[in-house]
Amino acid sequence: MKPVALLSLLAASALGKRVVHDWDIGYVQANPDGQNQRRVIGVNGKWPPPAIEVDQYDILAINVHNSLDEATSVHAHGFHQRDTPFMDGVPGVTECGIAPNGSFTYEYNVTQSGTYWLHSHYQEQYIDGLRSPLIVRAQKEPHHYDHDVTMMLEAWYHRNSKEVADQLLSTSQSIREAPFRPYMLVNSRGGTDPDVTKLRFEPGKTYRLRILNVSATAMIRFGIEEHEMRVIEVDGTATEPKRTNSIQLSVGQRASVLVTAKSSRAANYMYRADIFTDIQSGVDRAVLPFSSVVEYAPNAPLRNVSDAQSTLDWDFFDDIDLVPIDRQPMPGVNKWVPLEMHTGLYDDRREHITFNNRTYETPIVPSLISAITTGYQAFYPDVYGFKSQPVILDPNTDVEIALFNRDNNTHTIHLHGHSFFVYRRGSVDGDKTKYRTAGDFPVRRDTVAVPPREFVLLRIRADNPGVWFLHCHQAYHNLQGLAATFIEAPYFAQQFEIPEQVLRNCQKMGIPAKGNAMGRNGLDLLDEQRGPFPLEG
Repeated sequence: MKPVALLSLLAASALGKRVVHDWDIGYVQANPDGQNQRRVIGVNGKWPPPAIEVDQYDILAINVHNSLDEATSVHAHGFHQRDTPFMDGVPGVTECGIAPNGSFTYEYNVTQSGTYWLHSHYQEQYIDGLRSPLIVRAQKEPHHYDHDVTMMLEAWYHRNSKEVADQLLSTSQSIREAPFRPYMLVNSRGGTDPDVTKLRFEPGKTYRLRILNVSATAMIRFGIEEHEMRVIEVDGTATEPKRTNSIQLSVGQRASVLVTAKSSRAANYMYRADIFTDIQSGVDRAVLPFSSVVEYAPNAPLRNVSDAQSTLDWDFFDDIDLVPIDRQPMPGVNKWVPLEMHTGLYDDRREHITFNNRTYETPIVPSLISAITTGYQAFYPDVYGFKSQPVILDPNTDVEIALFNRDNNTHTIHLHGHSFFVYRRGSVDGDKTKYRTAGDFPVRRDTVAVPPREFVLLRIRADNPGVWFLHCHQAYHNLQGLAATFIEAPYFAQQFEIPEQVLRNCQKMGIPAKGNAMGRNGLDLLDEQRGPFPLEG
């Protein structure tokens, strides 16, 4: 173990406790909205998987056994995994996956605080239900509130993830663009009965609502009629309060808001959690409304029932206006990484979504293993495979990532191992009057929405050696190719040892645990597949 990692572990051990969970991941049946029963992926024979709450500086260990008929993994979304890159849970990037009937213990040094979530990173398994909230209580909470409430919002499909994937990767345009719709779940419950999705408020109390969007592809807008919200956290970054009456979260994003309840029980109020479908390029975006109740008293009258009576203006806060409480200075720019996002038809007759017209495909050998086992050649991008879209970052380099969205739908970009400083937003048409620039201390997020025909400039400092996945968290956009790999300080990453449990699962999966992307020596990649390629026009 690295000395720095050992010191980090000892510091966490001295301050916190060890929290252990045993997860046996397997198939179960569920009907969360009362409208459709289907096979889902649960934990210990139950669904939904259990939410996990820990204190900052605890050590969290999850002993996973895979009872599925395919590989699986667990990723702690938003955890930086500093000094523990093999705990990031990304098959093809940091591990080979947990083989069927295999086991893996994920151990996290919980140095961050805020609102996170756990989910599988194998194919699209989290869409089939392998996801749960991960809440970290801060050692020193900067805001006061009486109650802490988690609201995990999800646009749920009645079809399994592989059926949707087959549709979106079809060579037939009519099949690809055939509409299908999701249904809202609140904490894994849905349907038309408000009793299963209601919030209960006590007069005069202040509530922290931790709102997570764990959908496959949909954005969600949320607001409570006649109640003001104060944003105090996004993606694990505590912020100065920002007043709003509505928020919008894209896939993978989280926000905490404070809501102070009314002073009397005279009425109940609607809350709204509407779905914005934003998945298929050939299908118009739609708003799928969902509402439930904030209950003060069981028999009190319900206000603002219809849309015409709504007090919500849906004037969402812009994350670039948020100010983090810790006011960390933004890095400069030593390296510029431009990434242009575009959807198009490729020569395999499928629709792909790419960075810089290059479709991502998982390498045979996980990229972190390649970084550790290829010596000085780990500094050569070719070692990781053309289709892993590797970006080599020297240690402590200040990096600006420029995301340009040329599409007519949103892309939501998540970087493992870091939180971005969100520096500037604007239109790709070059109109500088539309630019919005952060102040001296930009907010930090690990998941950033890039709206249609817009760009966003992000900054990070490459101070976390390892290999980190950059991808669209609209799950099927990721499947269609919108991903890249950041190879960060490969020389320092070579100080890590490959854990025995990683090697054991690679062997069970029949995956080489050394060499380049194809499991060969050095730059021996002569017959590497580089397509598909975009069709002209």
